[in-house]
Amino acid sequence: MKSNQTKSLYFKILFLSVCSLTLSCSWDRFVLSRVNESTTVKVKAAKELLDKDKITIVLTGTGSPLPSESIQNSTAIFVNGQFLLFDAGDGVAMAMEKLHLPVSEIGAVFITHFHSDHFADLGEVIDRSWLLGRQKPLTVHGPKGISDLVNGFLKSYQLEYHYRTKHHGEAVMPSQWKGAKTNEFSPKSDGSSKIIYEKDGVVVHGFFVNHEPVEPAVGYRVEYKGKSIVISGDTANSEFLKKQSFGADYLISEVMNKSMIAKVEKAYESIENPRLAKIMKDIQLYHIDATELGNLAEAAKVKTLVLTHMIPFVKGYVQTKAIYKDPIQKVFHGELIIAHDGKRIEIPLP
Repeated sequence: MKSNQTKSLYFKILFLSVCSLTLSCSWDRFVLSRVNESTTVKVKAAKELLDKDKITIVLTGTGSPLPSESIQNSTAIFVNGQFLLFDAGDGVAMAMEKLHLPVSEIGAVFITHFHSDHFADLGEVIDRSWLLGRQKPLTVHGPKGISDLVNGFLKSYQLEYHYRTKHHGEAVMPSQWKGAKTNEFSPKSDGSSKIIYEKDGVVVHGFFVNHEPVEPAVGYRVEYKGKSIVISGDTANSEFLKKQSFGADYLISEVMNKSMIAKVEKAYESIENPRLAKIMKDIQLYHIDATELGNLAEAAKVKTLVLTHMIPFVKGYVQTKAIYKDPIQKVFHGELIIAHDGKRIEIPLP
C-alpha cells in the first residue's frame, strides 16, 4: 500500500514537472514571437517612412486644448531620410510609439508658440528619443523663449538622464546624446520668412503668424525637390499666412467654426458661467474661422488643405460636413482632408 502511494506521488511530481517545462517552453516561444513581431513591424515602418523617394506626413496629434478623443497638436514630416516634428502637445510621445514611428531618428523639433497644447510633451519627446536609441544631436527650433522652455525641461529631467546612464551604462545610454540643443529665432514682422533649418536639400522657413496676444507665434514652410508643406501653427486670419502658403502643395492648418463657438459662449452665459463664457469669446479672436481659411487657401492657390486642431471637436460624417466641410468647400476648390490622429499622407517625389 505504501509502495503504491509512493509511486502515485512520483507520477504526480513527474506530471507536474513535465507540465511546468512545457508551459515554460510555450511562454518562451510566445515571448520570442512577440519580440520578433514587434521588431519586424518597427523596422518595416522605419524603412517606409524614411524612404527618400517620397515625403510622408503623419498627423501625430490633431487635438486642441479643449477636451476631445484626440492627442494634442503635433505633425511629423519624413523627408529625404529626415524625421522632423512640428509641435509636441500632450500625449504625443506615446502616440508616436504606438504608430511605430522611428522615434530614435528624430533630428529636429519645431515649436510654433508657447501654449501648452503645442509643447506639453516636449520633455518626453526629447527623453524617449534618447531612451529608444537616438545617437545624434537633437535641436529644438522655435521663436524667442524656446531656450527657456527647453532648459526648463532639461532641468526637470536631469535626474532621469543621470539614473538611466548610471543603471544601464554609457554603452547603452550614452550621456553625450541626452537632452537637446536649441535654435532660437525672431520671425520677421513684415511677414517674410527666414531659413531656420537646412540639410541635404531640405529647407524649413519660419514666419510670423497673428496669434495675439501670444507673441511671438510662428508657422513653418518645408520645401524639398519642388514640394512645399506649410504648418500654420495657431493663427487668426492673416495676410502673412496667405503669403507663405502661396502655391503650397499642402497647407496643414488649425481651424475654428466661430459660429459654433459663439453658440457655446451664449450657452455658458445662459447658465450664468461668466468665466467660461469669457474664454469662449476670447478664443474667437485669435483663431481662423472655417470660411476664412477656405478663402485664404483659395486665394493662395493651395493644392490640398489639411484641417487639424479643429475647434470644436466633432465626430461623424454629418457633424464634420456641416461644421467644416460645407463652409470651406463653398469657397475652396482644392482637395480637402479632415485629419485624424495617425492620418498619413504620402507625396511622391519626381
